[in-house]
Amino acid sequence: MGKKMLPGGSSCMLPGSELLSLDEMRIAGMEMALSSHDEARDLIRHRISPFIAKEKPDFVVLPEKWIMQRYDENSDLLDEIMDMFCDLSGRHGCTIVAGSLGISRNGKLYNSAPVISEGKIIGWSDKISLYRVEKNEFSPGEQIEVFNGSGIRFSVAVCYDLDFPYYTKVAIRKGARLLINPSLIRERFHDMWHIYVTGRSLESRIPVISVNSSSPPLNGGSVGTLLEEEEGGVMIRKVRASGSILSYTLDMEKTIPMIEKRMNEDPGIYSIGNK
Repeated sequence: MGKKMLPGGSSCMLPGSELLSLDEMRIAGMEMALSSHDEARDLIRHRISPFIAKEKPDFVVLPEKWIMQRYDENSDLLDEIMDMFCDLSGRHGCTIVAGSLGISRNGKLYNSAPVISEGKIIGWSDKISLYRVEKNEFSPGEQIEVFNGSGIRFSVAVCYDLDFPYYTKVAIRKGARLLINPSLIRERFHDMWHIYVTGRSLESRIPVISVNSSSPPLNGGSVGTLLEEEEGGVMIRKVRASGSILSYTLDMEKTIPMIEKRMNEDPGIYSIGNK
């Protein structure tokens, strides 16, 4: 993992630029099967842990609600799972976005993504835009969170949150330089899902990693993006999962100036970020 301080860029630096120190960053998404608590515990031990030990990624991303157990925020079962992820993060120096979980908090149920870095939980990202029947069970989140882990600020848009361009624009204004999207998408809608992923990435010049479950009828299809600046414009490149693993490297030194340039080009007339 090469580390290098980024040079100063535009005259109008966005929040978060000063914290970025990574040159190349290794990203890994793992398409986990839908699992009970006990099955998830075994997968963490026998699949996720060996993968992280071998590949040494900076970021590990898992799918939305791949653990089907619903947890009270103070339950011993939740502590067991989180302790396992914290141990992995601490031992291998990586940031883990452990998909999302059904979390009961203050009498309400949230679809919430735990974020673990440096061996501890650094926060949760509650899904804001609930999809259809989710509204009958879950309460919506109220805040777009930005986290700092593995040398970069990032945001976690849980599945349907990514469909709306405002999420990405607000996250970037708050300092995010990477967008992570734990998802749960039926195979029939993979093409539509990929349009959202590439659209959010290209319009804001931000890398996006979106990870789906491998279980039928979802069947994986995870995708990540990276952007390359060429004379006269920017090209987006998609990386697809292979063998239920999505793995690639981002050059953040080249990516950050593209994000800042794009935001500085926004005239503010139709941007919620400039009100």
